[in-house]
Amino acid sequence: ASIWVTEYYGLTRIDARRAFYVIGSDVPGPMGHEFIPFATRVDAEEFLREHRGRRILVFGEATAEIAARLDKGLFD
Repeated sequence: ASIWVTEYYGLTRIDARRAFYVIGSDVPGPMGHEFIPFATRVDAEEFLREHRGRRILVFGEATAEIAARLDKGLFD
C-alpha cells in the first residue's frame, strides 16, 4: 500500500516513507503540533533552522508515542 504526505514547501504529494519530518517548530499545523514533511533532508534542515524546530525524524521514527507527545507539546 502507498502512504502519501503533502510536502511543506512545494505542496506536492511525496512518499511518506521517504520523507523527512520536522517536529517542535514554531509553525503549527491544522491540528496543532505536527510532523512537518519534506522531500529532502536539506529542506528539513533549512526549515528546522528558520522555524526553531527541535528534531528531524524519518518515517520509522515517527511513532504513536512521539505523536502523543506532540499533542502535549513535548518534542524531545
